[in-house]
Amino acid sequence: MSKIPVPDRVETHDLPRPLLVYDGDCRFCKSWIARWRQMTGEAIDYAPLQTAAARFPAIPGAAFDASVILIEPDGRVTKAAEAVFRMLALGQRKTGWRLYRSLPGFAPVAEWLYAGVARNRELFSALTWIFWGETVARSSHRLTGALFSRLLGGVYLIAILSLWTQIDGLIGHRGILPVESFITRAHALLGSAGFWQVPTLAWWWPGDAMLHGLCGAGVVLALALIAGFAPMLSAALLWAVYLSLTVAGQTFLSFQWDILLLETGFLAIFFSPVAWRSRLGHSPEPPATMLFLLRLLLGKLMLMSGLTKLTSGDAAWLDGSALKYHFETQPLPTLGGWYAHHLPHEILSVLLWAMFFIEIAVPLLIFVPRRACRATAFILLVILQIAIAATGNYGFFNLLTVVLCVLVLDDGALPRWLSRFTRRPERARTAPRWLTGAVAA
Repeated sequence: MSKIPVPDRVETHDLPRPLLVYDGDCRFCKSWIARWRQMTGEAIDYAPLQTAAARFPAIPGAAFDASVILIEPDGRVTKAAEAVFRMLALGQRKTGWRLYRSLPGFAPVAEWLYAGVARNRELFSALTWIFWGETVARSSHRLTGALFSRLLGGVYLIAILSLWTQIDGLIGHRGILPVESFITRAHALLGSAGFWQVPTLAWWWPGDAMLHGLCGAGVVLALALIAGFAPMLSAALLWAVYLSLTVAGQTFLSFQWDILLLETGFLAIFFSPVAWRSRLGHSPEPPATMLFLLRLLLGKLMLMSGLTKLTSGDAAWLDGSALKYHFETQPLPTLGGWYAHHLPHEILSVLLWAMFFIEIAVPLLIFVPRRACRATAFILLVILQIAIAATGNYGFFNLLTVVLCVLVLDDGALPRWLSRFTRRPERARTAPRWLTGAVAA
C-alpha cells in the first residue's frame, strides 16, 4: 500500500470542504464511515471512490483501492492512517493528529496497523459484524441516560424516606446509637480535622434537628432529580446528604446497598446535564466516560458477587448445595424464599449454576458494542435481581442494581412508544471532558 505513489497536492475544482474518499463496496469501510460522520459532523464530506475517483485523475486508482484518501480544499492530499487522523482533526478531534505528528514512533505504528487491517478487510469486517453489527456508529443514550437519572432519584427517595421513619430510634438523641455521642467521640479522637475522616454535616450540629433536616432536604432533592430540576446540582447535593446520613448512621447504614448508592450517586453527578431544567425527551447525550464508568461499576458488582462466593472457602458453593441453606439463612426471607427453600435439590443446583453464569459470564456482555448482546445481558441481570428480591429482603439493593442495568441499553433498544419521547436536545450541556477525565483517573 505504501509503495503506491500519491501526489501531495491535486487540483480540487473548488472543493467546498475536505473530502474523504473510501471504497463504497467494502462493508468494513462503510461501517466506520458512519462512525466518522458522527464525529466530524458537517466539517468533512464523504464519497465512495466509485463516484469520486474520476474527479481526481492525478491520483492513481490503485491508491483509492488501497486506503482512504483525504483531499482538502487547498489541494493537500493524505492517505491511510495519516488521512484518518487529519480528517478527525479537521472535525475538532485533534488528539490523534497531535500524537501522529509529535509522538516519536506513533506514526509508523499507526500506519503499520492500518496496513494490516487494510490487507485483512474481510476478517475485520466479520469481527465488526460480530461485535458491533452493521455499523460501528455510536448509539444514542439520551433517553436511557435521562431515565437512569430519574430512576436513581427514585432510589434516593425510597432510601431516605425509609430511614426518616426510623432515624429517631436509631441515631436520635434517645436512639440506639446516638449521633451526638458518636460525633463527640470522633472529635475527641481526631480533633477538628476529623471531619475529613468522618464526613457528615452532623459533625457541627449533631442533633435531631440536623438529622430531620438532612432527611427533609434529601426528599426535596430526590424529587427535584426525578423532575429534572437542576440535575447536576441536585445529584451533587443528594450525594452529600446521603453521605452525611450514611456516616452518621454508623452500623445501621454500613450495608452494601448504602455504599453502592454512594458510588453510583457520585458518578451520577458528572453524568447529569448541566442545566436548570432537563426535560425527559430533550436531554443531551451523556458523557461517554461516565457511561463507561457506570457500566464498569455494574460489571464489577456482578462479577465480584460471583467470585466472592467461589473464593469464600465454603464448599457448598462449589458442590452445588449452597441454595439448600441460603434461603433460610439470608436476611429476612420472604414468602417466595420459603417456597424456593422447598424446591427439589436438583432444581436448586441448576439455579445455583445459572446464578454463577449470570454473575460471572454475563457481565462481559455489558461491554460488547452489539445491541443484541447488551440487551441479553440486561434481561438476564434483571431476572436475577427480581429472583433475589422475591426470595429475600436486601433493602433497595436489587432496585438500585436494576437502575444501573438501564444504562446497559441504548435508546434504540427501548420500546418504540418510549423512544417517541426523544426530541431534539435543549441547550443543556454536560460536564466538560477535562472534568470527566479527571474523575475517571
